[in-house]
Amino acid sequence: MTLTKLMSRFVILAVAFVFSYGSVNADTLYGNMQTVTQDMLNRAGGDANNFLHTNGNYAQERYHPAGQINLENVGDLRPAWIFQTEIVDSMETSPIVVNGIMYVTTSFNHVYALNAETGAQLWHFKHKMGPITTYCCGPNNRGVAAYGDMVYLGTLDAKLVALDAQTGEVQWETQIADPELGYSETMAPTAVDGKILIGTNGGEYGIRGFVKAFDAASGDL
Repeated sequence: MTLTKLMSRFVILAVAFVFSYGSVNADTLYGNMQTVTQDMLNRAGGDANNFLHTNGNYAQERYHPAGQINLENVGDLRPAWIFQTEIVDSMETSPIVVNGIMYVTTSFNHVYALNAETGAQLWHFKHKMGPITTYCCGPNNRGVAAYGDMVYLGTLDAKLVALDAQTGEVQWETQIADPELGYSETMAPTAVDGKILIGTNGGEYGIRGFVKAFDAASGDL
């Protein structure tokens, strides 16, 4: 059995770290959520307390500068906690961490906010798709973007959804393209300078590729 097939059988989020992304208290979790600024996103590659992009930084380097894990202790890593998602399907996502809160997506456009230190669930968002959803190669979602006090999700029915980072409540949603024509979204959006950038999926159905930028606060194109 290949590793990919094995991981698709066990749909869990396991944190195999001997360290946490800082202490998380009740005020942080429920009252004083840190807003994500453009300066934070620009400096994300050197931020040892957060993981603000799905691949670490704008350069997509997938590198984290924290020094707790090294050649001497990497062999001693053990799961700190394991979280079971509702969706039992493959997981092709990269979590982000903002001030001790981990945001992670699953197939079929579910988003979870978790206490990164304990694995406790803070909220769970389930996107309700429309009657027409056309996609190829699995119902995957590769993550969210964070900006200000919201997180942003692309959906299989080709929508962009903005969620309150503290509660998971929908702040706005907009149609990116027509799913009946074969458009869908599995990629993670990118936040920059007050805009949310996202491309499109659907090349298997002859769609025309593009990139759109939406206002982070209002969802306007």
